[in-house]
Amino acid sequence: DIMVPVTTGHGSIDLIIPGVHKANGLRILQQRWGIENSDVVAFGDSGNDVEMLRQSGFSFAMANARPHIKAAARFEAPHNNEEGVLDVIEKVLNGEAPFN
Repeated sequence: DIMVPVTTGHGSIDLIIPGVHKANGLRILQQRWGIENSDVVAFGDSGNDVEMLRQSGFSFAMANARPHIKAAARFEAPHNNEEGVLDVIEKVLNGEAPFN
């Protein structure tokens, strides 16, 4: 495939070039700072997040994500309109499951 079209869920379409996606950028930063996949927390809710969710040790699909996005993640966070990301960050800072 030259490009894979994915919806962002906001009425637009992203064209993902194989190897050029959020996971690739994250991997570059991880290599620079010596961070393992198992130490990365990532959040996603649309097609342009799948590779990043698969790569990250603590991957969270938002409750409002479509089923195939949830399948790519290890965990589920509350809906993004309910401050789901903040809820998970609190758990990280407090050492609560699954971060304990």
